[in-house]
Amino acid sequence: MTATPATCDRILDAAERLFAEEGFHATSLRQITQAAEANLAAVNYHFGSKQALILAVFRRRLDALNEARLARLDQALAGSDQPDLEEILEALVVPALALTHGNADDGHRFMRILMRAFADRDDHLHRALSAEYAHVMRRFASAIVIALPGIDELKLRRQLDFIVGALTHTMAESCSKDARAIADDLVQFAAAGLRSSVSVQKPDGASRTLEIHS
Repeated sequence: MTATPATCDRILDAAERLFAEEGFHATSLRQITQAAEANLAAVNYHFGSKQALILAVFRRRLDALNEARLARLDQALAGSDQPDLEEILEALVVPALALTHGNADDGHRFMRILMRAFADRDDHLHRALSAEYAHVMRRFASAIVIALPGIDELKLRRQLDFIVGALTHTMAESCSKDARAIADDLVQFAAAGLRSSVSVQKPDGASRTLEIHS
């Protein structure tokens, strides 16, 4: 049998809504198929398992989000040997906030399942998503290294985790309509933190932290 695109979209829509409302473990495939007006065979044929369906729900939103991020990152890197740090961070932040502010229902529902994934500590899902989108974070890390020569690359990995965590919290909690102002504040905050940790070498070879003055 074949699951048509319309059927797949209905399944994904129903799954996303029910996962947001009930959680991953409490939602059964039968509930999803009933809500989607589909049969269990269609779910099994197209997705294979409930875990694969959960991952597909995330991919539907995250693929588009990260495509938009990388397109903006390419623009930030184009034509300059020393890209602007704020433009790089905007490429990370702005598309994510657009997801939750552009279409409020879709964005807020997706953020609810994203927060459920964190709360449920689903290690399998976390590993799958990390592996799926690791290349995106590597691209941003490489760009930041170019923008901030001398930054500690091991520390940068942790700092990116902090920035993504702050972004995720902001996406989930902010109900403001002014996504641009929120993005500007978060970019300014992240850029200041990254710049403050850049190390340079003293004449004696010891490192010190640069002091940033406005």
